[in-house]
Amino acid sequence: MRKLSFFTALLLCFASCQYKELCYDHSHQPVYNLSLTLNLELDLNTRLEVSDEAHTRIKVPELMKVCFYDSLTGALAHTAFVGPYGGDIHVPTGSYSMVVYSFDTEWTWIRGENNKDSLEAYTSDITTLKSQMLSHFTQSGKYNAPGPIIYTPDHLLVARKEVDIPPYTLDQQVITVTATAATVVETYGFEVTNINGIEYIASVEAFVTNQARSSFFGRGEKSAVPATVYFPLEVDKEKGLLKSTFNTFGKLPGESLSYLHILLTDAEGTVYTYTEEITDQFDDADHIITIDEPIDIPQPETGGGIAPTVEEWENVNTDVPIG
Repeated sequence: MRKLSFFTALLLCFASCQYKELCYDHSHQPVYNLSLTLNLELDLNTRLEVSDEAHTRIKVPELMKVCFYDSLTGALAHTAFVGPYGGDIHVPTGSYSMVVYSFDTEWTWIRGENNKDSLEAYTSDITTLKSQMLSHFTQSGKYNAPGPIIYTPDHLLVARKEVDIPPYTLDQQVITVTATAATVVETYGFEVTNINGIEYIASVEAFVTNQARSSFFGRGEKSAVPATVYFPLEVDKEKGLLKSTFNTFGKLPGESLSYLHILLTDAEGTVYTYTEEITDQFDDADHIITIDEPIDIPQPETGGGIAPTVEEWENVNTDVPIG
């Protein structure tokens, strides 16, 4: 038994001693990526002194998404998530166009992320039910605006910066990049100040035409596709005015004209509509759009109301069923 055990052990020894050629063609050291410390500064200014509605305020986001695009091709190369004021990211060596944006928006959606030039922020069309409710107005011939009717977007904070990531070395393991994130959405205040018969108004809705459909924020441009922004108005009967705030990706680029359409519905369901050009007011520094033309809403009568007379305003009287 002892002789067999010795012989078996000897065979195992020979079997385990296999020759392996040494490799000198490349380094077998682990590959490290440089650590990038991103410091973010948040610009929460809306350019509007008073924002009455929550969706117009710029809140500090919970997360920021960081996209690194190839500087030559624009193709997405690397992504990461950081806190609202930045964080540490391990990034492969290369030259990048870095785009950072807030990740927790409710109404503003993102698409086209695979390339910097197609990276786009947009908001949804109004619902089919809302569109059907408004069809008496939007299909009446008085409404002249190309493109879809969309909800107002909420604020999207965006930072862009060109970044070069050098190879990792023992002497340089971390670089620091500082960038400022500001909103790509504009906020406007809105007031209708000269209303007679405001006590008869049950609800008010408004449309602003020839707005940009979206924002290609990767390349810092507004969309050239037109859209109409829809928003409701608050009836302030104590002050005798209509007011609201609304967000937009901005006026459509070029020489297009923006029109305001207002729908006022009284207690009997009679709708009064008004239209006025407001192109120049988009350029005002205070971002306040004021309508001070007199508007007279008559006391409702059985069988329908009488269309008010307003000089230099288009108007149409349309019965709208309320379900």
